[in-house]
Amino acid sequence: MTNEILVTGASGFLGRHLMAALTAQGIAARGLSSADGDISHCPLPMKGVSHVFHLAGKSFVPDSWQNPQAFYQTNVMGTVNVLEHCRRSQATMVLISSYVYGQPQRLPISEDHPIAAANPYAHTKILAEQTAQFYEQRFGVPLIIVRPFNIYGPGQQPPFLIPLIVRQVVDPGVEAVRLQDLRPKRDYLYVDDAIAFLLALLRPGVRGVFNLGSGTSASVAEVAGLIQDAAKTQKPILSAEQQRPGEIMDVYADTSRASSELGWRPGTSLAEGITAVVAAERASRG
Repeated sequence: MTNEILVTGASGFLGRHLMAALTAQGIAARGLSSADGDISHCPLPMKGVSHVFHLAGKSFVPDSWQNPQAFYQTNVMGTVNVLEHCRRSQATMVLISSYVYGQPQRLPISEDHPIAAANPYAHTKILAEQTAQFYEQRFGVPLIIVRPFNIYGPGQQPPFLIPLIVRQVVDPGVEAVRLQDLRPKRDYLYVDDAIAFLLALLRPGVRGVFNLGSGTSASVAEVAGLIQDAAKTQKPILSAEQQRPGEIMDVYADTSRASSELGWRPGTSLAEGITAVVAAERASRG
């Protein structure tokens, strides 16, 4: 038996960064993407695989209100499909979850905070977590659940917030930055810090639920300001003042478990990460 790693969602934003990091460290890894089939029922290349990072899924929250069925099919049944393959192969599974806490009852949010669905996407993730925990308890599938907050970095595409703002800021043909709502605050974590965290999960014996975030929050207005600072622009920022259904106005993670059990801490400030994203966007434009 070999110890290869399978990454589902390998062509996505986080998946591409994880595959590159695994390869850079000389770790044998294979990727699965939507080009290989529908994650809800496609076969997985499990021969020799001892560890699966399950990243595949639909993740843009507003889309889940428009087409909830697709989110349940991909995020729930896709997780069942991966769990079945892990059960048969006796492989460890890392499930990437998110947005399961609902309206915060306290801040920062620790892993024992009650879970609640604020939108269809969150509900699919709660169901995926519950199914994975059942497989762990009843079928013995070794499980790690990771609950990222907002991961960003070079290569991420709109409609996610930071690349959406960056493109408007650096495009000389755009006179003003137009956004829906400047008020919501989120916990933003740079992708390199997220990858360092995921690699730490490969240590023997790691199990349980971990938050993945920076431990601080910033508003849309603050993020836009940092992007303008990095780009050295002063474009007007215009808000439509449209609040999304079930909007959460402030959220940030308690990352003390990751710190104490994995020795992990984020090393990139929001300003530093945004500067890297702006530089990458400008470089891609030539």
